[in-house]
Amino acid sequence: MLRLRGKRNPTKKTRGSLKGRVLRRWLLRRGAMIMQLVGRQAHGDVYLVRETRRLAPLLVQDAAAMHILACVRATRRLGGAMAEAGVFAGGTARLICEEKGDATLHLFDVFELLQSPPEEPEPSRFMQLRKHFGTVHATRAAVQRLLGAYPGVRIHAGVFPATTQGLEGERFSFVHVDLDLEPSTRDALEFFHPRLLPGGILVGDDYHDPGVRRAFDQYFAGRADTVIELPWGQAVVVKAADAPAPALPPSLPAQG
Repeated sequence: MLRLRGKRNPTKKTRGSLKGRVLRRWLLRRGAMIMQLVGRQAHGDVYLVRETRRLAPLLVQDAAAMHILACVRATRRLGGAMAEAGVFAGGTARLICEEKGDATLHLFDVFELLQSPPEEPEPSRFMQLRKHFGTVHATRAAVQRLLGAYPGVRIHAGVFPATTQGLEGERFSFVHVDLDLEPSTRDALEFFHPRLLPGGILVGDDYHDPGVRRAFDQYFAGRADTVIELPWGQAVVVKAADAPAPALPPSLPAQG
């Protein structure tokens, strides 16, 4: 929960008031908190998130949405493309579009293919998706309408990772993974992480889910990258540089 306050920072007296303590205690019991936003950028981000919610379903919390915006801004200087695997109705894709600059954005989702009659025999991955999502999915046309004004958007409809064909040589500065299922998440990590530029950021949703967490933890076991768990259910990874770690400085002489 984000509660937007005025530009003036609250005084210690206000923060420590009985009313403030009671409100914070009440919110914490419900897994929520008050966050003081600082600067025009944060205020603009809140407006953008609210505007996006009016235009399309946005299936992340406000804090997660603002974190995506911050990561896109931080990585667009790296060059390379950006990607989102698991688009649904395009809400988070719209946030990325607002901040990506000239970068190409690749969007991967099965879209309305889940609403079609099942094939005989149906591929196992498709069966997993149908069992998990049912027929509840947005359409490619709706996402295209939502993002039509933004340049450089490439939509890849179908079952991931087959839809990555032809992108083997692409490099990415930012990737958002929201695929819900452990096998799909593992496939996304195996495709995107090796192609992530040094300093690039990969954000995963649903890290609180045991299967998604297992996919992340198993993939990054033994790798130099650190998986950072955020309290609203996201995991974030900053790609480590390919170069070896620098040597430690020599020891200082003993003082005597």
